Amino acid sequence: MGMNQHCIVPGQRTVVRAVRARVFRANEITSRWVQVHYAEAPRSPQHNRYVMASTNLMGARLQPYIHDCVVKIGHRHRQFTFRIFYKRHKFLPVNQAIQALAGVAIEGDVLIVACGKKVAVRNMQNRLEARAAEQAVKR
Repeated sequence: MGMNQHCIVPGQRTVVRAVRARVFRANEITSRWVQVHYAEAPRSPQHNRYVMASTNLMGARLQPYIHDCVVKIGHRHRQFTFRIFYKRHKFLPVNQAIQALAGVAIEGDVLIVACGKKVAVRNMQNRLEARAAEQAVKR
């Protein structure tokens, strides 16, 4: 439910699928792979993919709103684009994984989804892309 995502038109038939993404949990030291569900309109699946990030981020009662941003990064002579979902609230716990990675205190979980050139959301493929995602979080 990020603010930069294109909404699915209500009343349109939608299909729910899953992609592989990376999550930085607030109570864990390292990031890990998760399955993230997204909804898409079958008539235009390339443009209208809406990530349902609220199921993978904790603190829904404390802070229901989810922020998102798009980060482009070059890593090992390749260009990567990621959509990063996060929450901001002073009562969420400090994220231990990001504090260990970047030395910055950020509250709550952080979810990273890969973006493609032709589609808005796609699977993260390999360890190189996971390292690029960690570089994107450092920024």
